[in-house]
This record gives sequence, structure tokens and C-alpha cells, in this order.
Amino acid sequence: MAVTEILYEQFKAIHKVLWIILLPVILDIGELSLFEKIFKSEYVPVAKLFNLKLGFISAPPSIRYFLEDFPSLIFQYNYSSAFRGVINQINLTNLLLLLAVLLVTSFLDSGYLAVISQAGHKKVTFKDFLRDGNKLWFKFFILSLLGVIPILLILIKRELSYGYFGLVFLPLLYVKYSIVVDDVSLIDNFKLGIRFFFENLRLTIKMAFSFGISFSLVGIGIYPLASMGFKGIVLGAIITAYFGAVINKAVLEIYREVSEKRRTKLKEISAEVINL
Repeated sequence: MAVTEILYEQFKAIHKVLWIILLPVILDIGELSLFEKIFKSEYVPVAKLFNLKLGFISAPPSIRYFLEDFPSLIFQYNYSSAFRGVINQINLTNLLLLLAVLLVTSFLDSGYLAVISQAGHKKVTFKDFLRDGNKLWFKFFILSLLGVIPILLILIKRELSYGYFGLVFLPLLYVKYSIVVDDVSLIDNFKLGIRFFFENLRLTIKMAFSFGISFSLVGIGIYPLASMGFKGIVLGAIITAYFGAVINKAVLEIYREVSEKRRTKLKEISAEVINL
């Protein structure tokens, strides 16, 4: 099945768990509100008409995918304002704060992807979010720890983060999908996710291009909304959360389908070898 066809199929699945899009909206708007109150500044997005995005949006999705200058309460770096956010240097207090934030976000990330994964396959309720979020949070916590290493590297030397992202973090792209799909140990989740990445590079590029183009078109409406102020940003966050959930689901289902085909093929080969 074509990548775009799988994408369109996921709208029905997401409509069955539409409540899950509230999570990324609350995270985005909550972070924006806290940032403005703590730093006593009002966020005014940089005006853009169109920004071509090639790649996968985060899971849970964030309006930051479009508004690249969207403030981050914990940490943010850009060329114009350097370090912004609570964490702007490495010390014990900041490291403990970062660990505390990761513990909470790991639970939310695991619950979100677990719900997305089951949508369309079974009836999913908020109870499933809590149960599976608790069940998988430690795996997501370990994965999140690897994800914040670039932040620490930027605080030490910015150039180091580029090498880490390309050589280490990028191959981990599918590990989070393996965690919610494959009922195996964390080590095996890493093995399966990394192997999927390298065995399906062409598919990954195809998805990044197809989903990126599709989502970039959505972004055309996000920038005018964001320029309208807080209410516009809220609406933009809702739109991003909705379409982002559809893309998250599409990537996950493609991972599931390709992985199942690979396992079936391996079983057939093993059966033929045994028969010989």
C-alpha cells in the first residue's frame, strides 16, 4: 500500500481517540503561558508565509514544528537570542530539574504513543493511557535521556551536538515505535528500531518527503493564526496536534506492517529450512 494511502486511512483511527490531541495542545499552551509569566515577555512569532518541512513531527506533536522560535520553558537555543529557558548552564540543580521533567514527559510520551498505537485496533480509553503510560514510561525515560544529550553538548560546545544527532540519535528514530509495537525487552527494542532504520532507508526518506510536504501545506494556515495572538496560537496548536497525530499513527502503522511482513518471511524461511 502506498505511503499516502496509509496516511489517509489513519484519519478514521484518530477520530476514535480524538481526545488524545488534547495532550500536545495542553503541553504547548501550558509551556507558552508559563514562559510568558516567568520571563515577563509576550511571545510574538516570526512572520513566515511558508516553510517547507521534510521529516517526521515529534510524538506528541508540537506547534514548535512550524513555529521554530516558539519559546521553550526548560531549554531553547537559537542564533539570535542564544540560550533561553530555565536551563542555561550545567549544574546539579539544572540536571535534577531536567531529570524531573524527563520523568513526567516520558510518562506522557509513552501514554500518548500507546493510545495512538491501539487506535483503530481496539476500543481505547483514558484508562489505557494511564496503564500503558505507566507500563512503558521507563523505556521512554531511557530513550529520552539519550535525546537530551544534544542539549548538554550544546551547553558545552555547540558543534558536538551536530555529530551526535547524525551518528547516534537519528538511527534511534524508530525505537519509540518498537517500544509500543514490539513486546520485547528494551535492548531488543533498540535493536529492532535501529535495524528497521537501516533496512528501510528508502522508505524512511519517502515517508519524510511525503509527510513533510503534506504537513507543510497545513503550516500555511498556522503562521497567520499565530500572528493573531494567543487565541490564534491555541487554534494553531489544535490543528497541529490533530494532523500530527494522524502522521504519528501513519508512521507507526507502516512500522508495524513492514515489521510483521519481515517476521512472516523469516518464519517461512525457517520452516523451509526445517523441512529440508
